[in-house]
Amino acid sequence: MPMQRDIVLRWIRQLAALVARLLRGDRSLTMMIVREELVQAYATLLGPIDRLAAHLDPTQVAELLIDPYRIHGYAELLALESALERFDGRAESAQRLAERARAVLNEAIRRSREPMPEWEAWAQALDRDLTSLPDQALG
Repeated sequence: MPMQRDIVLRWIRQLAALVARLLRGDRSLTMMIVREELVQAYATLLGPIDRLAAHLDPTQVAELLIDPYRIHGYAELLALESALERFDGRAESAQRLAERARAVLNEAIRRSREPMPEWEAWAQALDRDLTSLPDQALG
């Protein structure tokens, strides 16, 4: 499982780098390409519950994913999708996805056997972002 976990985490990092390039205005990327990569990442990470996950509450998704690292990966994908929605000017959708990412991250933290300082730090960063998103949407 650790090897598979490393592959999934590496893929999520690569997707995050793609999203960052798009947000910085890299003209070699299109929103369609990045969204297709995101869809593939969801399918790979979630497997058979891919289509179901969005309709379940975070606790239910976590129960199905079991592994805190997979749960954390799902939270990261949700956060990346939130960034894409914000970039596309869909503030409400971005807010909803960011809130879901935070709730899923809570599940990963709660289910982890050992404290993950980087997860806690990311949780705090998400909290700061969540409080600023409504203001950004109005601006």
